[in-house]
Amino acid sequence: MPRVEARLTDSDKKAWTLFCKANGLRESDMLRRMIQRVAGGTVTLDGCKGETRSCKLTIRLSPTQDRWLAERAQKEGYSSRTSWVMAMVLAELHREPVLTDAEVSALRESNRELTAIGRNLNQVARALNIEFRESDNLKRDAIEKLVERIELHKEQVASLLSRNMNRWGDDD
Repeated sequence: MPRVEARLTDSDKKAWTLFCKANGLRESDMLRRMIQRVAGGTVTLDGCKGETRSCKLTIRLSPTQDRWLAERAQKEGYSSRTSWVMAMVLAELHREPVLTDAEVSALRESNRELTAIGRNLNQVARALNIEFRESDNLKRDAIEKLVERIELHKEQVASLLSRNMNRWGDDD
């Protein structure tokens, strides 16, 4: 695998180390996320901004359980077992979705889709105002298409949120 190296002053290295620890990531994982972000990928940091993590929780797993945990974390888009477990705990504590990078991307796409639907509605309204006599056919077809897109969009967002909230259940 290709390798990236950088030279830092002692103070920059210390600041980098503290920043990575505060965000619960290894230095290499943080750098990887930053490179992905700059290169156009979407990356989110889990946890509370500005709050350092000072409490540690240790659990013991059998080798098989550890393998299952690692596989599930990877399957669901988490960079490590620890980030998956932390997301699970936060989701349970707050009873709110904890989104992966892929899920954040899906919601961004959702917003783009809603924006496109809004533009279409504006075009329909403008056409109705201009072509009043021919508007019945235009209105019916355009509105039916928009309703279909909105329903499909609602199903996709509902499915995403349902999968997210049910992620932590026993059924895989």
